[in-house]
Amino acid sequence: MVRRQPLVTVSAVVTPAIAEEIDRLAAAGGMSKSQLVRELLEAKLTERANQRQEDAYDRLEKRLKRIEDRFSSLIVKNMKYSAQALYLEMKNLEFSGKPQGRSFLDKHWNESLEFAGKAAESKTTKKVVEE
Repeated sequence: MVRRQPLVTVSAVVTPAIAEEIDRLAAAGGMSKSQLVRELLEAKLTERANQRQEDAYDRLEKRLKRIEDRFSSLIVKNMKYSAQALYLEMKNLEFSGKPQGRSFLDKHWNESLEFAGKAAESKTTKKVVEE
């Protein structure tokens, strides 16, 4: 024989208007006032649990968005540094064996920054166009 879970009695004080509404709804639904109140409480508790879960999902979504933004900026920085390294390495190969002064190195460094900026810009522009 299936054993029923015992019900716990809970008392509540309500206004006469609420009591009349509970009586009317119970009569319309063909159930007792206790059954109606139990269903209403279960529905409200389920609604609150769902609301808390939605709030948790919203916080998680915001956190993932921040992580995504930070990761994409990290990728752009790495791409810029790689382009700078490529440019400086090309200049190193081009002028290998020839002595160079500080002004020459500064010029190449500035050119590498410009080269890296153009490389990063072209990659981000392609990404925006593809989306």
